[in-house]
Amino acid sequence: MTEKSHDLTDPASFEFWAHDIVRFGDMDSTGHVNNVSFARYVETGRVPFMRADYLPAYDDRQRFVVGNLSIRFRAQAFWPADVRIGTRVAKLGKTSVTLGHGVFIDDTCIATSETVMVYIVEGKSSPLPESVRTVLTKKFDL
Repeated sequence: MTEKSHDLTDPASFEFWAHDIVRFGDMDSTGHVNNVSFARYVETGRVPFMRADYLPAYDDRQRFVVGNLSIRFRAQAFWPADVRIGTRVAKLGKTSVTLGHGVFIDDTCIATSETVMVYIVEGKSSPLPESVRTVLTKKFDL
């Protein structure tokens, strides 16, 4: 399967958006937003996306868990500001979905991120259901 590349710095790459704010407490001693806060912004985008209708519902038997989170810092951010987080499926693995995120303030991409979400059934990683794979491949042009 050929892997397509999507520009996570381009807002046009995203249909799904979440919003957050830069909090005063997000800043560090240098006066810009601390790197740990970027993970919270990504989480703000990831959690509602993972609850969307095209993924299996979480229950006592199945769920997705974070297997890896990487963040590329692209610009400084400062308080106060409104943050927009775009989220999309970037690629599919055998037992995982990799999400791509773009974190924006105004028109500036301040970070991009990838989150590998591992599909767990009864406590063990499991192959993605074929029905989910089909829907995600079509919806996100994979």
